[in-house]
Amino acid sequence: MRRVMLKKFDKSAGKFGAYVDDVAATFHQFGATYQEFESGPGNYTVGIIELADGTVQEFALNMFRFLDPIGAGKA
Repeated sequence: MRRVMLKKFDKSAGKFGAYVDDVAATFHQFGATYQEFESGPGNYTVGIIELADGTVQEFALNMFRFLDPIGAGKA
């Protein structure tokens, strides 16, 4: 499992607002979900992430970033 930084939208950042770092969490794996439209479902990939309080949530891929590079800390 890898550490990630979750992002949130801050309306006061910049002229139009911006996504800023919010809290660190633990990434478990990628998953798939969908949103229903009139023309049918739209599939998209999400990250399954565990928060510090133990809850597990789905986050869109643009709402988190990995804190450590792949293979960091491995010999």
